[in-house]
Amino acid sequence: MKQRIVSSVIDLIDIICSAIFLMLILFIFVFKYVTVIGDSMNPTLHENDKLIISGMFYTPQQGDIIVIDEETESEPLIKRVIATEGQVVDIDPESWTITVDGVKLDEDYTINKVAGLMAVGSVQFPYTVEEGKIFVMGDNRNNSKDSRMLGALDVSQILGRVIVRVVPFDQMGKVK
Repeated sequence: MKQRIVSSVIDLIDIICSAIFLMLILFIFVFKYVTVIGDSMNPTLHENDKLIISGMFYTPQQGDIIVIDEETESEPLIKRVIATEGQVVDIDPESWTITVDGVKLDEDYTINKVAGLMAVGSVQFPYTVEEGKIFVMGDNRNNSKDSRMLGALDVSQILGRVIVRVVPFDQMGKVK
């Protein structure tokens, strides 16, 4: 009887250790845990939201929310992909609308669709995204350091795509 209990405890410890090891491997090589800093992605993401991202086998797509390692910043940037290589981005200074390849973006996720859209920077519109680059913007257009100032960013700077928000718990789930 004692031997059976000891064997069961050892099996349980083995299962727990294997699960912990698997989780460590997944979070080292597949997933990363990031915290939102700042409000450039409001109203979609908020300061201190906790996210899980993955960069494995990822090709950027328009509308994806991604985390970028931008060397001039102390923290990774979290932005939305507006355009990918070869696409033409244009911002109408009168209506403040954004078009990609002549098609107006449906951006119900943004706030502050005002003059701040034309932030000061070196980018002239219309702007063609170079090969191997992406054009990104924050959803809070008046408070976002993004491709309007930085230019298109290299895809090698992408740490991953946001998979899920895990904190706050009442907003846990897929981020769109």
